[in-house]
Amino acid sequence: MKLTQQVWKKAAAAFAAAALLLAPVLPGPAAHAAGPEAGTRIVLDDRTLEGAEPVVVAGTTMVPIRVVSEQLGYAVNWNKSAEKVTIGSSPSPLVLTLGSVSADSGSGPVALQQAPFVRANTTYVPLRFVGSQMGLGVKWQQATGTVYLQTPAENPRDSAEPAMPSNPAPAPAAPSVPAPAPASNAAETSASIDAISFSDSRLTIAADSPVVPQGTLLRNPDRIVVDLPGSAFGPALLRNGNLNLGQIAALPVEGSSLVKQVRYSLFSQSPSTVRVVLDLNRSAGYNLYTQGNLVIVDLNDGGTAPPAGANGKKIVVIDPGHGDQDPGGIGITGVKEKNMVLPLSLKVAALLKQEPDIDLIMTRSDDTFVTRSGRAKMANDAGADLFLSIHGNKASSSSAVGTETYYADAARSKSLADVIQKHVQAATGFRDRGSKQANFIVIRQTTMPAALVEIGFLSNKEEETLMMREDFQQKVAEAIVAGIKEYLKLD
Repeated sequence: MKLTQQVWKKAAAAFAAAALLLAPVLPGPAAHAAGPEAGTRIVLDDRTLEGAEPVVVAGTTMVPIRVVSEQLGYAVNWNKSAEKVTIGSSPSPLVLTLGSVSADSGSGPVALQQAPFVRANTTYVPLRFVGSQMGLGVKWQQATGTVYLQTPAENPRDSAEPAMPSNPAPAPAAPSVPAPAPASNAAETSASIDAISFSDSRLTIAADSPVVPQGTLLRNPDRIVVDLPGSAFGPALLRNGNLNLGQIAALPVEGSSLVKQVRYSLFSQSPSTVRVVLDLNRSAGYNLYTQGNLVIVDLNDGGTAPPAGANGKKIVVIDPGHGDQDPGGIGITGVKEKNMVLPLSLKVAALLKQEPDIDLIMTRSDDTFVTRSGRAKMANDAGADLFLSIHGNKASSSSAVGTETYYADAARSKSLADVIQKHVQAATGFRDRGSKQANFIVIRQTTMPAALVEIGFLSNKEEETLMMREDFQQKVAEAIVAGIKEYLKLD
């Protein structure tokens, strides 16, 4: 899709602004400011943030970004000698300088009402800037001294198609995954196919609206063909290039004696139809059905497989964080978070497949990208009983250590987070940072008990090294499964 220069600039500014809001606590010189207003507080999405008092500087209300950073999980690079914060990466990073009323971005300078400053180890930014530039709903209630912040349904960092730089470099062509041209008749396309994953003899296709799949079992060679009329590929599956009519992408399958690989393509443009093919080693029975906006193909060597959750089984969704062009945090020696959490999550999946009372769904089973809202929606559509997102942590300081687990809705998910934290921290032996409330999209938008576990800090060399070891990952995987079973009362 071609965008005008003006659109690129607006997108870059939106990303820059959102990232600025979510930077962590930064070192720097103290600034003169009024103390916290008596009785003032910040409420984020109807929840009071502890230790987050606004201050007033020259008539401008300033709010700390530390607590918001902890709630929404952004990271930045800090150049202490230059007192600069770099948010994002080349070619269009946002650079914020303490004491400056202008932030630099790829789309030009971004003006601030007051310069950011650090006081008592807390970084402050202007409230008006938060509201006008960062995509948050903002309301100041003077009578009660309350700042109300409301996150959008999906902030720029979490969007399916992230904001682009003002002068984007051309995306490299992907030899194996070129991507679909839009359907010739837009009215014939109603569903966006956003994710395709395979695990536990189950193919899961996530759409943004209902589709009516058509399945066919073919011989010589053995394969199952699933056509999705009225659909086209969404941005997440087009990330590595174009899937034009007739061009094919492949999803590698490991550890299956039945399935060789999964292929997908834009089969037709009139009507627009996505085709997904499971190449089999031998003929097999299967069950094709939908759950919400999910299309599921359950394989069974002996006949038709029952739907997920049948026979009283619990549906567990495991979400390996990040993927593909979203590397997550970068460790102290260059380890990418996505490359740590995927093998760990696959070990969890292998153990869960052995549990007779659990049906497993993976949001991704290889290095692909699924939007954060898409991951939550996949779990919601499946009617999951439990959702667990697996991550590695990162901090600006290499001294930060420990295991922690997050939940969004205390009534629904705190007990799950507590159990996961107990088992995983015992397995890692890292500092116990406890279970905490946070606003991450994947646990905020899910409707079942949901938690996000940060195994350890990739920014700490010792923890990073351990988290990449096979034996350590296996130990943590066993702990995660033990926590899931305890919570579901399956022991």
